[in-house]
Amino acid sequence: MILILGSGWTGDFLAPLLTERTIPFTATTRDGRQQSIAWQLAHPVNVDALPLADTVIVTFAVKDPALMTELLQAYQQRHQTSATRWILLSSTRPFSASTLQDRNAPLDVAKDTGRLPAEEVVLAAKGCVLHLAGLWGGQRQPKNWVARFKTKEALKGKLMVRQLHLIHGHDVARAILASHEHFQPGRWIVTDGGCYDWAKIFKQWGTLEQQEQLQDLLANDPDVHQPGSLDTLIQTTQVFPRLDSSEFWEAHDLQPSEFLTIS
Repeated sequence: MILILGSGWTGDFLAPLLTERTIPFTATTRDGRQQSIAWQLAHPVNVDALPLADTVIVTFAVKDPALMTELLQAYQQRHQTSATRWILLSSTRPFSASTLQDRNAPLDVAKDTGRLPAEEVVLAAKGCVLHLAGLWGGQRQPKNWVARFKTKEALKGKLMVRQLHLIHGHDVARAILASHEHFQPGRWIVTDGGCYDWAKIFKQWGTLEQQEQLQDLLANDPDVHQPGSLDTLIQTTQVFPRLDSSEFWEAHDLQPSEFLTIS
């Protein structure tokens, strides 16, 4: 049995897959909607409502290692077992180097948003941390993200680091299920195996103002200067992945199945 702590967006993809595979599961939400268990993680930790599961998936960020420790200990004491496997979902943010990085690459603690200490608690308990690339699918659509970049400085950042790594919700669900069925502890990077070019994304879905600002940066900013137009940049330069998730997919004998289309 699988217990999903914090159903949310992940649960929208994971629950149908588990139902299709006839794998028993239950999930929590803050308000107990859709026949879920009403529960949230807070001091003091109360796990009385949480059933015994073979695998517990924590879908939300935990930024207090003491709280994570308390959760693991309380759950173990409640059910008198240490056999439960723990999967914690995280992001690829700490893998920030410009060179290709696999799951064994050193983490950039300066990029951590407070998750790493709690992740270490899970790893010390022989758990699994899945570092997921940019999540998309359903209501999360990359074409809607361009509106977040409201300043020329923000746009410049996407010219300096053009790679966008993604993983679709369907493949997130498949990755979680694979980790449950063939559990392997440690940190794992999970992407769709490639990357996407922010320049192409702004060319396809950006506003005219954004495209003009990008063109001005290419023409006049020495940090990102390139001859020619934004189209020229896209056509003459290629971006390559900075994240290598091949070890995860090979370990589970799977391949990602959903990819973003940019015309």
